[in-house]
Amino acid sequence: MQLNIKYALAIFLLCGFNANLISNEATPQYSATITRDIFGVPHVHGATDADAAFGLAYAQADDDITNILSTIDLARAGSGLKNGRDGAIADYLIKALGIRELVEERYEEDLSSEVKAVLEGFVAGLNYWMSLNLDRNIKDYYPVNKVDLVSSFAIQNLFFAGIDSAIKELMNAPKEVSEAELDKGGESRTVASLVAGSNAFALNSNKTSDGKTRLVINSHQPLEGPVAWYEAHISSDEGWNMMGGLFPGAPFVFVGFNESLGWGMTVNGPDLTDAFKLSINPENKNQYLLDGKWENFDIKNIKLPVKLLGPISWTFNREAKFSEHGLVLETASGSYALKFAGMKEIRQPDQWFRMNKAQNKDQWLEAMKMRAIISFNAVYADKEDNIMLLHNTAGPIRNEAYNWKQPVDGTNSALIWNEITPFDEIPLLINPNSGWVVSANQDPFRASSIKDNLKRSDFSETLGIETKMTNRAYRVIEIFDNDKKFTEQDLLDAKFDNEYSRQSRSIKYLQNVLAQEYEDKEFQEAQAILNAWDLKTDRNNRSAALGVCILQEEWRAFMNRIDAPSSKEMFKKCIDELQDSFGRVDPLWSEVNMLVRGDMALPIQGGPDTLRAVYGRPQDNGTLKAVAGDGLVVSLSWDSDGNQESQSIHQYGSATQDSSSKHYDDQVQLFVDEKMKPTFFDKLELKKNTESVITVPFKN
Repeated sequence: MQLNIKYALAIFLLCGFNANLISNEATPQYSATITRDIFGVPHVHGATDADAAFGLAYAQADDDITNILSTIDLARAGSGLKNGRDGAIADYLIKALGIRELVEERYEEDLSSEVKAVLEGFVAGLNYWMSLNLDRNIKDYYPVNKVDLVSSFAIQNLFFAGIDSAIKELMNAPKEVSEAELDKGGESRTVASLVAGSNAFALNSNKTSDGKTRLVINSHQPLEGPVAWYEAHISSDEGWNMMGGLFPGAPFVFVGFNESLGWGMTVNGPDLTDAFKLSINPENKNQYLLDGKWENFDIKNIKLPVKLLGPISWTFNREAKFSEHGLVLETASGSYALKFAGMKEIRQPDQWFRMNKAQNKDQWLEAMKMRAIISFNAVYADKEDNIMLLHNTAGPIRNEAYNWKQPVDGTNSALIWNEITPFDEIPLLINPNSGWVVSANQDPFRASSIKDNLKRSDFSETLGIETKMTNRAYRVIEIFDNDKKFTEQDLLDAKFDNEYSRQSRSIKYLQNVLAQEYEDKEFQEAQAILNAWDLKTDRNNRSAALGVCILQEEWRAFMNRIDAPSSKEMFKKCIDELQDSFGRVDPLWSEVNMLVRGDMALPIQGGPDTLRAVYGRPQDNGTLKAVAGDGLVVSLSWDSDGNQESQSIHQYGSATQDSSSKHYDDQVQLFVDEKMKPTFFDKLELKKNTESVITVPFKN
């Protein structure tokens, strides 16, 4: 699918594509076994962590080399040659901020020897696969190297800090900013959530009917492309034993579990970027005022190769200026400098690796205290019956005297922050008495029962912690905030809930339509259909098609922080579209909402911003093709003796690119039926459910 620049950038972010330049002759030092279960999911094992990473890279390349190459394009600042002008925007930021130079400079010093060994093993595995498959599309990328890989982690921070949103807002700023506004402080630059959002729930023995600890992981992503979830299991004799979701080109599991603990992540939106209004010397445009003195900008020329038409490309030269604050933008309202959290941070691989290998709550929290991963909510559970929600942010320590909601005065160096907020001053909710925590991209102070929630007043306003509530958040709180003890099926029913809450912003938008009086009979009949809607999106629902049609544009506007279209206009538009496509305003939802894979098109329940999250793209025939939302879902539990059970489901299957493979679509029916499959995380279960086993490198 085609992605706008903000989403395309935010995507690779989570990704951690990694590489170290390893010659093909060096690969025999590694050895890994790749066991594929009956669903084709790779379970990779090596004697060392580096061996395991070697095998994981090989397995990923076998399944999804196309999306791995897309990751390399971004890491090499080559998106302009692939995607034209939109790609060049990302290239400019990566080159202007010197991401690759930063990696080269800090790699040896900032990364641990353990993680460097893993990165080097992963790169060797990827290069080994590429050396065996050097066709025309691949040879231009071979070999990958450490800068390619670690750069993608640094790019993650760049865009999850919201610098792209900050640029967009500044370029659209009013022509004048008053002195009074400047005196208040800096502009809040929250990170826009991913279009689809995410869910994660954790319950301890206080909330479960059988006394088990339970976790549901359900991050929402595009269903195809470089950030569609890929399921894998990686283990070694050195104690790495992690299974779950990762993105193509990543050596670590980003959401998932090991034998002792697990976590899911959802996108959050803390304030991580600030704009500083600069005063430019009227006699020298390359100087700015700082503490009463004119300072020279640092200036460098950026070369941007850009695809123009077909094979034709052109290299543009663009200037990049820097002040003490950061990258400078020249806009209609003046010159601004941007500073964001994580500007010089490349240790994300170390933090992901420590999280993967953690064996208890304390070890996992120690990994999170690195703060190299600058955002995301984390919902955690472990075999010791611990649950928690962390609103992770590496937001800076800002001067509390300022409002920080307008661009800060760039002439005062005292306002240039350089330290991040201490870990014990960001929201962390551990083991609430209610026995449950949830995250659905909402206000983190509404993540459990009212009596157990953290208080916003206990945290600095300068962190810019979000206040929004999604429909999913309202629904999950409605489901859990009671005295009910939940079974495993109850928890899965909650995950697959497809209803809109009457408290949600979306339904209030819809009520504007219901409040109108219409003379047109067609409008009256359509209004009656909406009045009869039970707010569910199940297959046999005859009101959902009209309701979702109206709501989906409001949701898109909300996620892009723009004004929603007139609900009355959307009402008329949706009536016309449904009549044209289906000959009626109330087709069954099963006739409209589809999961499509190859030649398969199956009805699927759910809709935008429901817990059963399905984001559909309109097709020529009036149906909606699911393109984002629910993908990989993982459910796991531990009993009081620490015995673990786990199951998962993927929207398509493990063979993400090979349409000739039976694993291209072998999970589709289970997915639409809202059923799960075993993970075969246990060695004995895997042995009984093995489809194939190979050892790489192959022996001559």
